[in-house]
Amino acid sequence: MDEPVLDLIGDTALPGWRMAGAGGFRPTSEGIESFGGPGILWFAERTFGDFVLTIDWRLRSITDNSGLFIRCPPLEDSLSPAIDLGYEIQIDDRGYDPKRRSVGSPLHLTGAVYGLAPALAVCSNLVGRWNRFHIEASGSTITVVLNDTPVSRLIEASRLRSGHIGLQTHHSGSAVAFRRLCVRPTSDGAS
Repeated sequence: MDEPVLDLIGDTALPGWRMAGAGGFRPTSEGIESFGGPGILWFAERTFGDFVLTIDWRLRSITDNSGLFIRCPPLEDSLSPAIDLGYEIQIDDRGYDPKRRSVGSPLHLTGAVYGLAPALAVCSNLVGRWNRFHIEASGSTITVVLNDTPVSRLIEASRLRSGHIGLQTHHSGSAVAFRRLCVRPTSDGAS
């Protein structure tokens, strides 16, 4: 029997969530919005293995940057465990590559599994409009769909197979709004 769908940010008081690093999230009339950074707001109450996740997100500016972390370990003060062991589904319509200091990198573009699987389509809505990710994590495969368009797929994922979900605060001045973060576990990987 399938587990019920969990709405993880329906209550903007964010019970079960913890902040690691700088920045934070403030409640809005529709959900929550990031400020400052870098940091990760992570759901500490449980982990997820295989699942289907949907989340709506919206940029205020083309320079906004954020991400959705999946399958990441518990975080305290360091963000490195999430970056090195988990997976980030990128939100950056410029595709900024910090090593090359250039834009347009498919490995850093919205919908990419950051640094691991490139975004193969550009399909974000205009700044100020809501977008929807549909993400499926099944065994060693992570599939990302943005606004009903397949964007990226990581096959043979070698990092963690189960972990926490997190939302990124990237930098001062970046404000990404989130709403309707719903997760449906699909296997015994949840705890």
